[in-house]
Amino acid sequence: MAANLDKMLRFIDDYQQQRPQESSIEVVRSLRAYTRASYANKFWEIVAGNNPKFMKGELDDQSVVLMGQSIDFAHFMAALSDQTWGGNLRSTLSDGVLWLSSKVLTGRGYDSREYTAAIGDTAQPIEVYLDKYGSQTYEPEALTQLMNQFASEQDYASDLVAFAVGRLLYENPALSVSSAISEASWFNYSDTVRRYLVDMFGARLAPKGFIVNGTQVRARIAERIRAYLLIKRDVIKGTAFNRTYRKRIRPALIDHASDHFINYLQQAMVYHHRPKP
Repeated sequence: MAANLDKMLRFIDDYQQQRPQESSIEVVRSLRAYTRASYANKFWEIVAGNNPKFMKGELDDQSVVLMGQSIDFAHFMAALSDQTWGGNLRSTLSDGVLWLSSKVLTGRGYDSREYTAAIGDTAQPIEVYLDKYGSQTYEPEALTQLMNQFASEQDYASDLVAFAVGRLLYENPALSVSSAISEASWFNYSDTVRRYLVDMFGARLAPKGFIVNGTQVRARIAERIRAYLLIKRDVIKGTAFNRTYRKRIRPALIDHASDHFINYLQQAMVYHHRPKP
């Protein structure tokens, strides 16, 4: 897997060197064109502001190890693109429109970093479930299977590592994309999960990694899942005023998905916890 990572970083480095006038955040967004065609559809175009058309999968079909985690590199790069808010005027304006849309629909404004990536992975099984089983049912076992398929541990690890790299790029704008990935690869994964929970959901954590205010964190995760679904299915499809999708989302489905994600985060913190010397 080390060879795979070296290959990916060389491609990214060469790509960025050919665009010296672009910031690392802009480069990250344009690199999405080299992941997967499904990551460059209409929804992601709106989320990213100026999402590039899919070119080819130079960054696809590669598994690498970052922070000791097995990472799907294309998934990681797409999640990193979601984490890079702004980057140019068009994407900044698009992010602002989406913030206003979420404010109108949910009562709270979220930018693309807050309801994509890991939240999007957590919400996708609900979409699949509704398409397959309809809105009048709640079959826990069926949803659990979909959660394990579409929101796997590798998916989440790819998202959380992308979160850390995104923060590095904002804190150190002069870093190249490949340098930020290399630097973050040495971070402790448990510490990354802790920061994600604190920064994104206002978590309070015990020294050994247990979530003290779990009920509050779960509620905030559920809010973002709902915002993702409403924006993707109602706003972008032009049915916001009819509230077509809003009427189909059973609270039990969102609660189930929220539990799936928070259980992963809790276990990741405890399992990868590194005692202080």
